[in-house]
Amino acid sequence: MRCFCAVALLGGLIVLPVMGEDLVQVKGKVVLDKDSKVPNRTPLVFDKDKDVCAKDTDPNSENWVVDPKTRGIRDVIVYIVSEPTAEQAAIIAKDKARAKVELVFDPAKIPAQLKAPPKEPVVFDQPCCRYIPHVAVGRVGQPVLIKNSAPIPHNAQWTSANNGEFNPLLAPGGQKEVPALVAERNVITIGCTIHPWMKAYLKVVDTPYYAVTDKNGEFTIKDLPAGKYRIVYFHPEGGFFGGALGRFGTPIEIKPTGGDLPQIDWKIE
Repeated sequence: MRCFCAVALLGGLIVLPVMGEDLVQVKGKVVLDKDSKVPNRTPLVFDKDKDVCAKDTDPNSENWVVDPKTRGIRDVIVYIVSEPTAEQAAIIAKDKARAKVELVFDPAKIPAQLKAPPKEPVVFDQPCCRYIPHVAVGRVGQPVLIKNSAPIPHNAQWTSANNGEFNPLLAPGGQKEVPALVAERNVITIGCTIHPWMKAYLKVVDTPYYAVTDKNGEFTIKDLPAGKYRIVYFHPEGGFFGGALGRFGTPIEIKPTGGDLPQIDWKIE
């Protein structure tokens, strides 16, 4: 059995073994590059159902949400996959960003308790005139639930390549379920044709190791076996960190004795 004390390292990714297992917890941070200006969030203009929309506690655009003090970037999707096989690496080297390769986490290295996707759905709610959360991650095989807890009707305009398309009217208290997500390269978008400023994003991954950065740009991923992997950063507006080839991630090595990665400085053009 192993037990190591947590050590906080500023601006890095912290790796800590978990009591009783050779599993680790990783923490990291994504911030706005020092040369980039913090984007202004434009106030939303409600031209419909104003009384309900006005109850929103954060009625501003969510294209880029950056904390002006910490410069942390919210809503960055982070996930960890295995290194490409020799065959995959050859295809990537040859075809670059066009390579028809989708990296996943090696099933043989996934702990038994994480092999099956979560039974609990990824939930999007519409309590006012905004989707909460704005960005989420779902695992292949996991269900999705879109709710309308507002006192007014909403739509759930779902657009995807492999997970179908629909746009049902959701009456107050209504909901729409997607039984099980299938693999999808592009991000799924969810909108509302009644309130066209509403938008949410869902990334489907085939790995149990994922997170979305919080308001300070921070994230935590738990129960990861030590080893060599790739870590991927994606933002709905900014795409993959590192450009198109960023979808294949950045090599990392996680050691049972601890380790760290530099904080990610994201430049917004």
